[in-house]
Amino acid sequence: MIAIDLPPEEYLQQRPHVSERFARIRKRPLILSVRNLRKDFGGDDQPRTVFEGVTLDIHRREFICVIGPSGCGKSTLARIVAGLDEASGGEVLLDGVPINGPGPDRGMVFQGYTLFPWLTVKANVMFGLEMGGQARSIAEQEARQWLDMVGLSSFENAYPQELSGGMKQRVAIARALASGPRILIMDEPFGALDAQTRAQMQGYLLQIWRKVDVTILFITHDLDEATYLSDRILVLGANPGRAVELIENPVPRPRSVDQFQSSEFLALKRRLEHHIHPPVETDGVDLLPMVKLTHAGDEVE
Repeated sequence: MIAIDLPPEEYLQQRPHVSERFARIRKRPLILSVRNLRKDFGGDDQPRTVFEGVTLDIHRREFICVIGPSGCGKSTLARIVAGLDEASGGEVLLDGVPINGPGPDRGMVFQGYTLFPWLTVKANVMFGLEMGGQARSIAEQEARQWLDMVGLSSFENAYPQELSGGMKQRVAIARALASGPRILIMDEPFGALDAQTRAQMQGYLLQIWRKVDVTILFITHDLDEATYLSDRILVLGANPGRAVELIENPVPRPRSVDQFQSSEFLALKRRLEHHIHPPVETDGVDLLPMVKLTHAGDEVE
């Protein structure tokens, strides 16, 4: 058993096969390099730094999760990697080439449902392929292959409004992967789903990832989700955002829900909770001004 209070480097030492797994990962080609990244909002007179000094290297077919408190810049980081936002400083390199805008080498899946409601499921997956110059017949054939991959081949002629939330996100994943991106960027893609559907989608995603040559950058606020999915977890602090720790996940692969109570899973989750919800002392902490608006005849603690 691993004591759940041990820091990551100590419980990694107790599991030498985990260190060997990450040694193999580090031998893979480098896909994405984030170098001293900074993002400011606001004008030149009153800029607000969202995050600064973020550095990260991601290797081929790695699954990287990014967690952190609200306002630390998780989604902004994802948008910069996708080329949808510009950085205020530093650089992002994909296969050694600076990212200066969106491109087919990156796929993006958002939390909200972004399918075109006027197109069928198949046409949604075909859209990017046809925009990239694929002949319609070839795009249709490839779209069917991707729908079969995500288990939705029988819904190719359905419209998005006929699908459940989880099914819509599976179509969005198929559409993002159809163009053959080097990296798939997922910004809290399961955040709007109910707990049961979310768990199903996590399982689907791991199955898809094992079959596709793609690297995943996954933004989440859910500590169980980060622990279940990731190879490594980047923890961002807030005000301004900064890289607090990059943790190698000791939970063995292949993953299953049975591992949620394993010593490795609990140890890593405890570590993440320490960063995201650190213990605070009530003495000396600024408290919210409390104004009593009602007298219910009883007091609560």
